[in-house]
Amino acid sequence: MNTLHRPTQISAEFKAELEHELDHLKNDVRPMIADRLKSAREGGDITDNAAFEQAKEDLARLMGRLAEIEQILREATIIHHNGNGKPKKVEVGTIVSLERVDGRDCTYKIVESMEASPKDGKVSDQSPIGRALVGHKRGDKVSVNAPAGVTSYTITDIQFIH
Repeated sequence: MNTLHRPTQISAEFKAELEHELDHLKNDVRPMIADRLKSAREGGDITDNAAFEQAKEDLARLMGRLAEIEQILREATIIHHNGNGKPKKVEVGTIVSLERVDGRDCTYKIVESMEASPKDGKVSDQSPIGRALVGHKRGDKVSVNAPAGVTSYTITDIQFIH
């Protein structure tokens, strides 16, 4: 792994998702594309065959995604937490409960950018809210400068993602 970059940490859940996707792409999608290539070749002249060209492009995208997933699985470390206690500060692999200034509560899982899914409550440690929260402790007041404006939160709880 390139030593200029920080090591990528992923949850066990995300690792399982990637392994499932890898299996699906290798065992379902790749054979389907191979069949499309074979059928297009059997159709005669492939020099001006749109189906053949599309299948080649699909295969190239597939191979890129396979390589990407394999690299992530090879280089990433799984987030492990030793002990049963609560984390002292917000970091990748934690669930942060917040109270907004207006009294509404919200909860975010802090994850690496490749695992982020805001609609699922997973925010990247590199996102505006992630950057603002990482390193803070329970009880800290944090202001987040996001595209929608500045919002203030109080950290009410921090737990490890299991």
